[in-house]
Amino acid sequence: MDNWQDITDDRLVRPIHPGEVIADILNDLDINTGHFADILGVSNQTINEIINGQSSITVDIAIRLGKALGNGTRLWLNLQQKVNLWDALQSHKE
Repeated sequence: MDNWQDITDDRLVRPIHPGEVIADILNDLDINTGHFADILGVSNQTINEIINGQSSITVDIAIRLGKALGNGTRLWLNLQQKVNLWDALQSHKE
């Protein structure tokens, strides 16, 4: 298998923003954004901005998500990093 950057370089569409994954999880768990924001200890606005792809997953949010959902910090940081790398590569292609 090629290395991770080669896979990202050849990708034609932007990777899924971690906010979309969070939205799917909340939908599956039937939890609204306000309740989830309370669980994480952040504002509802913060969660909505992440879900809408307007904000990135920070290290702090990744830690909170990993603890709340039991899936660890790295998952969220890796998802965000793929988006960030793809966006940067696209801006350099122009």
